[in-house]
Amino acid sequence: MRTRKIFSRLMVPTMAALFLLPPLFCMVFYQTAKRYAYHEAVEELKNLQERIVPVMEHSFSEDKKGTWGDDVSDPVKLFLGKAGPLASQMGGNARLLILAGQMQVVYPRDEQLRTAVMPLAEEFTKYIQNGGIAPNDTAALKTSDGETYLVSIYEAPVQSQRIQYVIVYCPASRIGGWVGEAAVMVLAIASVFAVLVSAVLWAAVRSITQPLHRLCRESEQIGGGSFTEIEPAFSLKELEDLRIAMNRMSAQLLRSDQSQKNFFQNVSHELRNPLMSISGYAQGIEQGVFQPPRDAAHIILTESLRLTELVNSLLALSRLESSQEDAVLGPIRVSEAAEDCIDRLNGLAVQRGISIVMVPFWQGIMAWGEEELLGKVLDNLLTNAIRYAETTVTISVAAEKEQVLISVSDDGGGIDEKDLPHVFERCYKGRGGSFGIGLAIAGSAAEKMGGRLTAANQDGGGAVFTLSLLPAC
Repeated sequence: MRTRKIFSRLMVPTMAALFLLPPLFCMVFYQTAKRYAYHEAVEELKNLQERIVPVMEHSFSEDKKGTWGDDVSDPVKLFLGKAGPLASQMGGNARLLILAGQMQVVYPRDEQLRTAVMPLAEEFTKYIQNGGIAPNDTAALKTSDGETYLVSIYEAPVQSQRIQYVIVYCPASRIGGWVGEAAVMVLAIASVFAVLVSAVLWAAVRSITQPLHRLCRESEQIGGGSFTEIEPAFSLKELEDLRIAMNRMSAQLLRSDQSQKNFFQNVSHELRNPLMSISGYAQGIEQGVFQPPRDAAHIILTESLRLTELVNSLLALSRLESSQEDAVLGPIRVSEAAEDCIDRLNGLAVQRGISIVMVPFWQGIMAWGEEELLGKVLDNLLTNAIRYAETTVTISVAAEKEQVLISVSDDGGGIDEKDLPHVFERCYKGRGGSFGIGLAIAGSAAEKMGGRLTAANQDGGGAVFTLSLLPAC
């Protein structure tokens, strides 16, 4: 599978999005703003219509004729006198255009403004003549010069040559002109923002990738056997957690490496001593030094048995620690496992003048484990207790709510405080120890069963080892 760097994985799509978003955002803004401006223009036309139309209808109402005096009795004068100021007061983009019966421009009254709107008046006249009158509606009219107008046309309510059509209109260029300029400004601002965000993102990604590269180099050094602590600390919490985890891993590897070296040194020492004895006595027999050779042969046999015991212990420990398969666990009756262990080791206890006592307990206690593994734990604990006891070794079993406790204690001198943290380490021998393998086997077997083995000194003297297992019911 093709791998990619974090930098490219984050930056490439983000940069693409950042540089595509400004024009897209600009287009959306332009269309939205244009629709808004069009709506506002329609509203301006509507407002002007709502003011002009009532004035026109009121001015041409038949029941008002002859009631205004001679100077304003003409409804046309009355309407023009009111419509002009209303259109001026409205402001905005909406404009007013009034045509007479012959399509002459009546409003605006100013001669210059009238001349300016004449071409537009002609366009509106053509539109009207082609049936474009749409009362109470707004239409879009495109003139010959390419300009588009929003137009509402009203016909005067009376037949008069002096006023025929009232037109309210708005040029589309005035509607969308500011929209285009605003869109360009939005595009510029969005582009600057995209560049700034890209720079900030680039710096943020670099602040992550550079420490990761450094941690990669540090991990390679750890793999090469350099277990130095990684310094200094990182400002990002996740990277700092990773640094702390790698330092813990490095410390564990250092301890494991040192333990491995100590293990090989101790094993080499334990193997060398019986081999030297066997070799020395064998040479003595060969050269006729020992006459008769029976005593030398006895020593050779003893050392061979010691050597065999050590090798078997190492093989058992190796199988326990290197096995990739989980133990097949199930319910075990603790009383039967304890009695079997006592039967196996009772001869050794009698030989040393030690009594093995089992404290009475309910025989139905069941623990979750595996018979062979539990046997290894009890055998090694009991052998160790017999070695250090003065007169008595005691086995006790207790069932608690969440665990079954099996304890093996002796009445000997106990464990030195300096030795307590190391009693389950491989080849660690305390005072009077044999190979330093038995308790390591017991600890590994306990872990295989999901249990826990602990060591402590009793208040009244002597050591106590406690195996904690899960209950089977």
